[in-house]
Amino acid sequence: MTEQRFSLKGCGDFDLSCVLWLPETKPRAVVQVIHGMTEHIGRYAEFAEFMAGNSIAVAGFDLRGHGVNPGDKNCAAFGENGWQNSLEDIHFFSKHLDSILADSPRFTLGFSLGSFLLREYMNIYSDKMAGAVIMGTGHQPGAVLSVLAAVVNSQIKKPGIDGTTPLVQKLSFGTYNSKFKPNRTKSDWLCADSQQLDEYIADPLCRESISAGLFRDLLLAMKRTGSGSVYKNMDKTIPVLLISGGDDPVGDMGKGVAAVSKAMDKAGFQDKTTLLIPGARHDLLHENAGGQSQAAKAAILQWINERI
Repeated sequence: MTEQRFSLKGCGDFDLSCVLWLPETKPRAVVQVIHGMTEHIGRYAEFAEFMAGNSIAVAGFDLRGHGVNPGDKNCAAFGENGWQNSLEDIHFFSKHLDSILADSPRFTLGFSLGSFLLREYMNIYSDKMAGAVIMGTGHQPGAVLSVLAAVVNSQIKKPGIDGTTPLVQKLSFGTYNSKFKPNRTKSDWLCADSQQLDEYIADPLCRESISAGLFRDLLLAMKRTGSGSVYKNMDKTIPVLLISGGDDPVGDMGKGVAAVSKAMDKAGFQDKTTLLIPGARHDLLHENAGGQSQAAKAAILQWINERI
């Protein structure tokens, strides 16, 4: 596998820190990754190596306020208009991949925060996407999300849009972590694999918390993507794989994923697959202790192979 690091201009001339992992042979396809909250694209190197071994390229970039990008290294933040800007960044990167790998069908994988960006992206942009892998997503009632967004919005006045508060952390990660008491760390909800979890916590490019502004934007996006009207403009011929851990609190232990699946069925998606990996928590590609990550990678590969 060959790794290529490069910079690309995104929305507003923002410098996107990008990576492209190429197989030794001509790629049969490429997977564009939209990573999760607080993490960075470098955490997908192992996934890329697995895919490269099957002649599939993987590519992505660090979202704004994440990874090597400027800002508070302890707090992930999108900044003003960050959600919309990030959607445009994804579009710029998609067009770049289509230009340099024109003969390779492009699949898009969105994980966690990336899953909600991808779901909204599919409603706004008409890309020539070969398939969408929506991983670690969920669904909550719109009324609940509205109340939470209002509470979080009131918190922005204290630290600013790119700052955070104890209440923001409690309402976001704290709520998920409480489902796995007694807790060893503040991030037990991510995965049960202690080694992988400790590596994530020690990773200097992973932020410890999220800003009030980013959390508010995410809650509002969850409300929009949870509405039936969001599917109106989506291309229903795009194959979709909904994949999550069976013990993922973001997906309400599978119930939220089932709700998204049902909504897509109702909207008329022609090729939609739903898969829950038993015993896996949120960070599906790093849940190695019970072999769940290998099962997830194999399932994604098989699904892509069937659609190339």
